[in-house]
Amino acid sequence: MRANTPLAALLYLAACGASALAADSVPMAQGLHQWPAADGKLMLVVGTRQDSVSFKRTYNFYFKEAKEEAWNQVTVRDKNGLGQAAWHSATGAEVTLADGVVTARPDGVYFIVADKRVQGAYQERGDITVTWYKLTLSADDRPDDPPYQLVPGFQRQYPKSAATIEALLKKELTLQPRK
Repeated sequence: MRANTPLAALLYLAACGASALAADSVPMAQGLHQWPAADGKLMLVVGTRQDSVSFKRTYNFYFKEAKEEAWNQVTVRDKNGLGQAAWHSATGAEVTLADGVVTARPDGVYFIVADKRVQGAYQERGDITVTWYKLTLSADDRPDDPPYQLVPGFQRQYPKSAATIEALLKKELTLQPRK
């Protein structure tokens, strides 16, 4: 493992007992964020991948039970149930096409993702789908599932919207994960 990877930073901060409680903000700042969740802590490492033509934020989630020392990676499930170890934002022509933000609510911790689909240029109006993913712990009846998951639970549609992804994420932070 290279010393400058997000996991190395996570392990270092966890070993040192460092805490970086995050406030809801759009876009999410690079670095480490954590929230109390489900008798433990949810940690998010936000990193950036970029080259001369693209820019993406990478979101890696980890969960640590209160009485455990190990940080376990959290799987992000899509609507078809397929899991991925990390979630990536998307940009095109310097326009954000997909991004996310985490919010802690009394009923749980949510990862809110906004995704824009356009027919022409990225700057044009597009159909935007907002998905609320909730942190869940796998039940005993699903022993083959990852123990910690972010699963999609609610979607809101914004057809032919001129809003930016950032503006919609800020709006969603004021709403509830239901109609």
